[in-house]
Amino acid sequence: MAKLHNYYVLCPLIDQNSFLGVSQDRDDENVIVTLGRNVVNKFRLSDQKQISGWTSKDHLTSAVIFDKEQEAYVGVFNRNTIKTWKEDSDNLDKIKKYKFSVNIFKVISRGNQSSLIIFENGNCASLPYALDNRKSYENKQLIKESETIVDIACYSIATNDYICYVTKNNKNTYDIITCTIREELGDMDKSKLNKTKVSRPEDVYVVGELISTGDKPCVYFLWSDAKLTVYDLMKKSWKTIGIVPWISTSSSVSISWMGQDHLILFGSNSDQDGAIIVAYNIILGVGSCRYPMKMYSENAKLYCFNGLIILEASNHIGMLPYVLETNRNLSSLLGSHDIVDDTCAEIADWDTPVEPIFNETEEIRDLLKVGLTERGMCTQVIPPLLEKGNYQKVFKTLQGFKDIPESILVLLLNYAIKLVNPVNVDITNHEDFVKFCDCDDESDEVKKVLKDKFKILDYLFQVTFSDAMLIPYLRNDLSLDNALFLMSYISYLLVDSDKNFNASYESKLFDWCILLMDAFYQQYLLTKDDKTTIVLNNTQKVVTSLIDKLIQVNSALPLLHKISSGKQMENNDESLSYAIELIEI
Repeated sequence: MAKLHNYYVLCPLIDQNSFLGVSQDRDDENVIVTLGRNVVNKFRLSDQKQISGWTSKDHLTSAVIFDKEQEAYVGVFNRNTIKTWKEDSDNLDKIKKYKFSVNIFKVISRGNQSSLIIFENGNCASLPYALDNRKSYENKQLIKESETIVDIACYSIATNDYICYVTKNNKNTYDIITCTIREELGDMDKSKLNKTKVSRPEDVYVVGELISTGDKPCVYFLWSDAKLTVYDLMKKSWKTIGIVPWISTSSSVSISWMGQDHLILFGSNSDQDGAIIVAYNIILGVGSCRYPMKMYSENAKLYCFNGLIILEASNHIGMLPYVLETNRNLSSLLGSHDIVDDTCAEIADWDTPVEPIFNETEEIRDLLKVGLTERGMCTQVIPPLLEKGNYQKVFKTLQGFKDIPESILVLLLNYAIKLVNPVNVDITNHEDFVKFCDCDDESDEVKKVLKDKFKILDYLFQVTFSDAMLIPYLRNDLSLDNALFLMSYISYLLVDSDKNFNASYESKLFDWCILLMDAFYQQYLLTKDDKTTIVLNNTQKVVTSLIDKLIQVNSALPLLHKISSGKQMENNDESLSYAIELIEI
C-alpha cells in the first residue's frame, strides 16, 4: 500500500505558463527543472538545493533532458534547433546549434540508449542520426493537422523497441498510435504502425491519461464518470480497473506511475474546495491513500522520481515523499461503500459454519453484521470504552483491531499518558524518570498495576499509521507536555529499558520520534523554557550514542568476518611505525 509523507517546496515557479517540465539527471537524486523559456536549473532532491543552472537568450520549447549515451544535456530551442552541452558549460548562447527543417515536439531519453527526437509531424529519430541528417530529414506528415500529441513514450517488448503516441483531435477524441522503432536509426517502421481508437459506448469523455512503460507497458485512461480503464500494449486489449475515489472528474486530472501497482493522480477535490493527490492501487481497484491540497492547477505536470512525487503547483514546484509498502493492512481498503440500509446480509446455507472464524467481542458483533470497516468499528467502539475508564477492557479490545484511525490513535495516546500519570515526575531528571518508568519506588501490587498501564502505551507505538494523516491530529489534540513525555519515554525504551522488542518495533520507535519532531517543530523553536531544551538535548544524545555504536560495529565487522571464515590473521610486526634520524657527519 502507498504511504504519503509531508509536502514541501522544491523551488518557486517563475511563470506557470512557461514551465516546461522536470526530467531525471545523471544521478538519481538530482533532477533537471526547465523553469521557463530561458532558465534551466539542477536541484538535489535530498535537501532541495540548486547545484547548477544555465540561462539562454534562445527560447527553450521543451524540457531539457540528460542523454546518458553522449553524457550531455539536450535542449530544444525555438522549436527547430537542438543544442547539447556538458555539465561545466557556462554559456548556452555560444554552443553549436543544430537547426532542423522540421519543427521538433520534444526529446525523450531511453535509459542507456541514445535519446529520441520527436517531431511535430509524428516522425522520430535517434539523436545522433537526426543531428547528422538534419537538413535532409523526412517531412512526411504522420499526425494529421487536426490532431495534437498529448503524450509519448518508448517501451520494449522482448528485444524490440516501440514508440507509443496518445493523440487528440479537434473533436476531443483520442487515439493510440504504436510502431516499432528501427534499432540503428531510431525511426519508425511504418509497415508496422498500429492505430487504436479510444472510446466507450457511454456518453463520457477522457479527463486524464498516462503511458506506463514498466514491465507491462499499457495506457491508462480516466473518464468523466471516474472509471479507470487500461489498454494493454502487448495483448492489444482493454480492461476496466475500477472507480477512482475522492477526486473530481469534472476537470482535468494529472496521472503518473508510482511503482508496485500504484498510480498517483492529482485533480480537484470532490469533497471540498481545493485539490487532492490520490494514490490508487490498480490491482485491487481502490484508492489506498490521499493528500489534500489548497490549490488546484489545470493540466498540472506530475512526476515520480526516486520515491518522490513532484508536482507543478500554482506558484512553485512541490515535492511529496512516498513509500510503497507490501505488508500494510488491507482492512482500510475493504468495505468502503456507504451503508444504505441497516440490514444484515442473507447467508446462503452451503453446509458451512456461518459463525465468524475469529473471536468477536460484544461491542463489535452488531457492527460486523452491518458491514462496517475495521476503522469504522474502531471509531465507534473505542471512545465509549475510554469514558468508562476500564483500562484492561480497553487494552483487550484494542488488541482486536489491526487498523486504527489516526484520530483514535491520538485519543488513545492521551488516555495512556493520563493512566501512567507523569504529572509528578520531572522528565528532565534522568534518574528519576528511569525510576518512574521502571516503577521502582512502588510496592509490588502497585508496580504490577503500573506496568500493565505502561503496556498500553508500549502497544500503541507498534500501530500502523499514515504520517500525513496523523500529524494534524497530533498538532491539534496532543499537548506539548505530552509530546515531550513521549520523546523522553521513547529515549528510555531505546537505551534504559530492559524490555525485549524486535527490530521492527525499534524502527517504529524511531518513526515516532521523527513524527513528534515534525508535528511540534514550530513549538520547539518558539518555546524558550528549559524543559523543552533538555528533552531535545537528551534525545540528541541518545541518537548520537546509538550512531556511535553502529559505527563501532561497522568497524569491527571486517575482523569478525575474517575470524568466522577461518582466515589467518596478518602479522603486522613488519609494518610497525618507524623513525628516520638524520646524523651529521
